[in-house]
Amino acid sequence: MKTQNTPSENSLGLTRTIPSTFLEEHREIKVYTPDSYSESDKKYPVLFILDGQRLFPYGVSLLKSFTQFKQTPEFIVVGITNTYPHRFGHFSDSEKKFSSFIKEEVLPFIDTNYRTSSERLLFGWEYGGSFVIQTLLDTPELFNGYMAASPFPIAQKIDAVATFLQKHPTIDRSLYFSVSPHEGSVNMGTEKLDSLLQVKAPKSMHWTYKKLADAEHRSTPYMTLYKGITQFYHYYPELQFNTLEEYTKAGGLEYVYDYYKQRSEQFGFQNEVSEWTKFTLIRSGIREENYTQFDYFMTTFSSSSFIENLRGSRPYEITDFYIKHSKYAEALDIYKILLHKRSDSQELHKKIGDTYTALDMKKEAAAYYKKAQELSEN
Repeated sequence: MKTQNTPSENSLGLTRTIPSTFLEEHREIKVYTPDSYSESDKKYPVLFILDGQRLFPYGVSLLKSFTQFKQTPEFIVVGITNTYPHRFGHFSDSEKKFSSFIKEEVLPFIDTNYRTSSERLLFGWEYGGSFVIQTLLDTPELFNGYMAASPFPIAQKIDAVATFLQKHPTIDRSLYFSVSPHEGSVNMGTEKLDSLLQVKAPKSMHWTYKKLADAEHRSTPYMTLYKGITQFYHYYPELQFNTLEEYTKAGGLEYVYDYYKQRSEQFGFQNEVSEWTKFTLIRSGIREENYTQFDYFMTTFSSSSFIENLRGSRPYEITDFYIKHSKYAEALDIYKILLHKRSDSQELHKKIGDTYTALDMKKEAAAYYKKAQELSEN
C-alpha cells in the first residue's frame, strides 16, 4: 500500500508590506505572534530584530523556548528585513532615514495592527548593532531595551555617548552589548564604550558588556540575542540554585527576597518565594550533605502546603535526609502531611512503617505495614 507524501507550505508567521515614504519603496517586515495571541485579549511586548531576513527565525525559536520554560513573558517578534549591500548604507550614511522609517512607519504599523504593550526591545548585529546604539542616543524613549552584537563602528560615537549620559542623568533604559574577543577594531570600540559606561553610566541605567569567549563574528548575534533578552527579563523566571555556593555568592536570603520583590513589581507575580526556589535551596543542602543549612531552609520555608505540592519523589528526598540524620520525628511529620494526597500509596505506608520500626514502635509499624500489604494486594 502506497503512502501519500504531499508537501505542504512551511511558513513562520506573516510577511507584511509597508509603503515607506522615507525609504521611497515598499519594505517587507516579518511578524510572529505568540501561541496565546489568538485566544486572549491582552497586550504583548514586541521584539524588533534588524536584518530580519536572517535573524527573524532565530527570534521566533527563542520566543518558543523562553515561554515553554517560563524564562520570559510572551512577546511579538518583528523582523525588519534588509538586503545586501544596501543594509550598510541604511545603518550608516542613511541611518536618519532608516531611523525615521522605524519610528514613523514600522512602529505605528505594528501598534495599529497588533495588540502591543508599551514595552519594546531592539536588536541589531554589526552595523545594525551600531545603529541600535545610535537609536538609544537619538530616541531613547522608543525602546526599553537595546541589544547590540559586535556593534561597529562605535569608537567615533564615544563622545556622543558621553554627552548623552551627561544630559540624561536618570536614564532608565537597558543596554546589552557583546563581542567576540577576536574582532579587531570592533573590540576597540566596545572596550572604549565599556570604559566610559563604567565611569559615567548612572545607577538607573541597566547595562551589560559581555565578551563571548567561544564566539566569532558571525555567531555573536545568536548568543547576544539570547543573553540580551534573558538579561532584560532578569527578574521574570523563578530562581533556581544548584549549589550552596551559588546561593551565598548571590547574597543569601536577602537577595532571594529582593528578587521576588522586584519580580512582583515588574511582572505582577505574588511577592513570595516560589516553591521551586525553596526546593532547590533545600535540595542543595541535601546534595552537599550540609544538614545545618538544610535544616535552616526547612525551618524557614517548610509548611503543609509546601510539602503537599512537592511532586514525585521530591518529598522523599527530604524525608530520606532526615532519616539519614536520625531525625525520625521530622520525617514522620512530612509523611503524615503526604497521606492527605497519597493515602493509596503503598510506598508511603511502607516508609512510615520503616520509620516507626527505627523508633522501635512495633505496634504502629505493624499497622502501616498491614495497610501497605492491603494496597499491594488491591
